[in-house]
Parts: sequence; C-alpha cells; structure tokens
Amino acid sequence: MDDRNSRETGRLEGMAESAKLDNATAIGDMVAALCAYFNRHRDMRCLLAVDPSQSGLFDDEDDEHPFSKLPRTIVEIDHEAFPEAHRPYFLPLDLATPQGVALLAESVRLAFEDRHPESMAEGQGQRIGGWLATSASLNEVAAHWSRHALQYNEQGRPCVLRFYDARALGLIWPILSGGQQQALLGPVTTWHALDACAKPIAYTAVAQSRTDLSLTTEQWQEIHRHGLINRALALHALSIRRQPKPVEVETAIAAAARADGYGLLDRDDQIAFIGHALAWHPQFDLHPKVLQILSRKDPDDFYTAAISDLTSTEITEIQQGDWYDRLVASASR
Repeated sequence: MDDRNSRETGRLEGMAESAKLDNATAIGDMVAALCAYFNRHRDMRCLLAVDPSQSGLFDDEDDEHPFSKLPRTIVEIDHEAFPEAHRPYFLPLDLATPQGVALLAESVRLAFEDRHPESMAEGQGQRIGGWLATSASLNEVAAHWSRHALQYNEQGRPCVLRFYDARALGLIWPILSGGQQQALLGPVTTWHALDACAKPIAYTAVAQSRTDLSLTTEQWQEIHRHGLINRALALHALSIRRQPKPVEVETAIAAAARADGYGLLDRDDQIAFIGHALAWHPQFDLHPKVLQILSRKDPDDFYTAAISDLTSTEITEIQQGDWYDRLVASASR
C-alpha cells in the first residue's frame, strides 16, 4: 500500500512539475504574441481587464505594488445587489516602455496561475479578464461594459452577465450571433484572453451596426448552465491534473443540457452528472443500467444517491465504451 501511495505521489509531483514547465513556455509565448500584436497596431492602446470579485491583483494597501501605480477605470454596474468591490476595472498598459511590458508579463503569469487546477477547483476566480486592443478611451470602453454587464434575463429580471470572467466568456462567445459578438466588443477591436481550455484566443467580430446583445430565451437557458459546466470542468481538471481539451468542454456543455432534460434540479446532482460524462463516457447515460436508474428515479430523489447503485464493474464497463460502439452499430443497421 505504501509503495502504491509513493508511486502515485511521485506521479502527481511529476505531472505538477511538467505543468510548471509547460506554463512557463505558454506564458513566454503569450507575452511575445501580445507584444507583437500591439507593435503591429501602434494606434491601439492595451487595456488590462481585471475582475476583483474573488481576489485582487494585489493588496489594496500595498502602495508600492507596480499595478497600484496605474490609473484604475472602474466599470459601473447599477445593481443594488452587486457589491462595489466586485466591479471590474481597466488598467492601461504602455507597451512602449519596459515597465509596461513587465506588467504585461506579470498579468499573463497571473492569468495562467488562476488556471492551475487547484485554483480552479477552489473557486478562486479569474483575476485577468483579458487584454483589450482599442483606439477608444478607457472611459468609453468602461461605459460600454457598464451598459452590457447588466442584462435582463428571460424572466425580465436584472442579471449581471459576467462576460468579463475569461472562463465565462469562453462559453458565452460561441453561442452569440455575429451581431451580438460585435455588440459585446463595441469599441474594442480585439479582445485577447485565455479560452475555456486556457489557450490564448483573440475575440474579434465582423463590423455590424448592432449595438445591443438582446439575448434570446434559449441563450439565457444555456448561460444559466455555464456556472455548472465550469464547476464540473474545474473538478475534472483537478482530477486529471491538466486543463480540459475542447472535446471535453463540448462534452460538458452537452451533458449539462441533458441533465436539464432529465429534470435534475439540485446543483450537486447537475455537476455530478456532467462530471460522470467527463470521467466515464460522454454518452454514459445511454448505458442500459444508467437508463434504468434514471427511469426509476422519483423527482424528489437525488441523482447522486440513485447513481451510487452502479457497481465498480459496471462503471468500468461504461468507461471502456464497447457497449456504446454496439449501440451505434445497431442503430446504423
């Protein structure tokens, strides 16, 4: 037992060390790419978007921290239930100076740090919302975000759309139409960020005249599931010691919709269902035993309790996927 524990500890330590090396390379590559972009577009200023809702870039009492010396432009969110301390803000980065490049590098490091599986699983938030390229003033961009952050959901209730959280944006962006994407960008030409898989991405849109998001009922339904999806992905990332791959993000999105279809209402049940699609099989709920469990579950029963009837042998069978291959082959005849 001790030998197995030692081997497992060694394996996890090795994976953690490898992740550190990969992160160092990824940080350097992203800093170089951002510097190259802004060198090509010298008419654009670089705005660092910050989300302080979970933790700040620095201790606000630390007057000597380099970020504290930059002027802060706060995004006003007119909602009485939204704490002032949680409002996002912008910091201008002058990449024509060594100090500005150093701050850029530090912001990129923080962005990747917040994507460590441990940080994600602890729900520590994403401090860095991205690096915005714009020829507009900070006040113009802040006013635009202020108008779009407070939305009215499908029930007509005021709702803060947390697009300034990079992980949330990674799920929101693909469900928007081209016009909605342009409406979200507004005066921003390119929004550089980390996507749902912690890979650098540049959000741009074809210029259109649309000026508001006007989200549909279907889009709101998807957005309501995004918190569950990101939580399940964070727990999955912790268990596999790496960031999710695009196919795993798609698996989580699809599983969240199916959890709704099965009538799962409890948050822990929904997250567990998505987690099983990630850990067992993307279509695990089509396995005969799982279908049987779901069909006999009363509406008031917890999914997590019902699914515990699966044996370890049945879970292994689900993971191997031979049953699904037979199901697909049978359906194609």
